Amino acid sequence: MKNLTETILKNGIDNMYFITEVKPLRTALFISYTSSSDPDIEMLCSIDEERYQVKDNYKITLKPIYDGFAKEHYYISDLEQMINSGSIKMLVNFKL
Repeated sequence: MKNLTETILKNGIDNMYFITEVKPLRTALFISYTSSSDPDIEMLCSIDEERYQVKDNYKITLKPIYDGFAKEHYYISDLEQMINSGSIKMLVNFKL
């Protein structure tokens, strides 16, 4: 992956999905958290720009398509390396 931000903006944020491992959320007294003792689950994720904007080329938030799982925040360069190494898979122009 040469320039992740450019690829995402070129293809459209809504057309980009990623397959990565996420943790289930636990909730207690209105607080949601993850536990390191829970197994990671491979899941399809979309981009969530609620906190970070892709165009800012800083961080990207991946949000699982199913509720009950934690969002993950990645620095752009770290996410590019994970895609290059194969630990995260990127799907371009993927339609649900």
